[in-house]
This record gives sequence, structure tokens and C-alpha cells, in this order.
Amino acid sequence: MTTARQIASVFETIAPIESGIKGDELGFIYGDPSIEVHGVACVWIVTAQSIAAAVAAGANMLICHESIWMPPQTSPWYDGPSADAIHANRVRKELLDHHHVVVYRSHSNWDALLGDGVPDQAVAALGIDGLREIARQKFFAVHELPDPRTVTWLYERAQAGLGYGSCRMFGNPGQVVRRFAFLIGGFGENQLHMPQAARDLGAEVLIIGEMSEFIVIACLEMGLPVIETLHSISESPAVRRQAQLLSARLSDVPVRFIPSGAMTV
Repeated sequence: MTTARQIASVFETIAPIESGIKGDELGFIYGDPSIEVHGVACVWIVTAQSIAAAVAAGANMLICHESIWMPPQTSPWYDGPSADAIHANRVRKELLDHHHVVVYRSHSNWDALLGDGVPDQAVAALGIDGLREIARQKFFAVHELPDPRTVTWLYERAQAGLGYGSCRMFGNPGQVVRRFAFLIGGFGENQLHMPQAARDLGAEVLIIGEMSEFIVIACLEMGLPVIETLHSISESPAVRRQAQLLSARLSDVPVRFIPSGAMTV
């Protein structure tokens, strides 16, 4: 018998909770950690669709990257549902309870993991040979291409590596660049000055996982073209890698990657 808590202990030898950001939601976030686990599914986000796919695959433990719940909101701009009437949350909870699924969250500790974590796996997914890292902060790096290329060339590599139809481009497509940074997840939406930090480390073009138009405009004012993909698309390569690493360490419990995000609904 292997419990969810035992699997979490193995997982944390790869990505210790203390390596994440202080105060981040990490570890068990729903269900009973003492439950016997028959299978593990690594997902980017817990949705009705990803729960159903995991259960169909025999998994009763989910390791997710994003939070389960849509947060409640009180706004003067509209009259919305009360906290206990949010449709997505109610459906997810009903499914988790019905199938006795336990949920463990790995977020900033997987973002901070070198090599196998979100930033490096996003870059690896582009499939560009001969890249050279020239600068790094904790959650992103600046990479140099072997030869100068146009923004269109990098956009096409992103499309091929991340999925055709998953990217948009802003700025001069013919601009010749050598150095880029991939700001994964919500960094192109909620980290207002990370693009400037990347520029100051040498980036000439950015790939971002989610777009605030205000941030993109500021990028263009700095002369930085932007290639945008989805939050889930930028982080799913590392969730897939997560499943591979955990599977190699668990001999008696199957582990699989379940695609999730807007393009899977």
C-alpha cells in the first residue's frame, strides 16, 4: 500500500517545498493524504475535464500546478455569484468528492527547479539546438541563439514546439534578434517589470505565457517584440517532465501526464 503522503515525500526529494516562494500554496490542498493511491496524474490545472480523464486512467491522486478554485469576487462592475455558487468550483468539488481524489499542489517549487522545472522545460520545448544561456534570475533566463534570426523564425519555432495555433506575435516580425527570454506562465500578465529585467540582461525579444496588453505595449516601447502563448501551453512541458521524473521513482504506482488548460476543454 502506497499512500498519497508517501508519494508526496518522494516528490519533495525532487522539488522541496522550501525551494518555492514563502507563503505560496504548496503541498496537499484537498482530500485525504492517508488514502491508498492507485495511480497519479500530473496536471497543469484541476478541471472537470482533467479530473474525469485522470479517473478514467485509474488515478486517484492529482498533482497540479495551479490552484483548484476560481476565487470569489465582489465587484462594483457586475452582480456575480456568491462564493458558494461559483459553478466551476462546485463541479470540481463534486467530482473530487465522488471519486475520492486527493490533490497535491506543486507551484513555485517546480517553477524554481533547474533543468526539469517550468522555465527550462519551456525553452527546451522549442527544440532549438546550440542555445547558450547568458544570464539568469531565479524564474527565467536569457538565451542566445547560435546565429541571428528574425522574430518570425523564433515565432515559427515556438509554434512548432508548443503547438500550432497556440501563439501570437506583436512587434516587427522581420526584426533580427540573437537573444530571447521565455517568461513562463502568468509572468507576461502579472509581473509588470520582468520584461524590462529581461531586457536589461540582454533579451531582444520575449516569449510570454500569458499577455497583459499593457505589459506588451511597454515591451514594444522598449523595442522588444513579443511572442505570446497560453499560460498552460508554456507550463505543460514541465508538468509532462514532472510525470516522467516521478514515474521513474515509483515502481508500484503508475504516473501519467494529463493535458489540461483551455485548449483541452
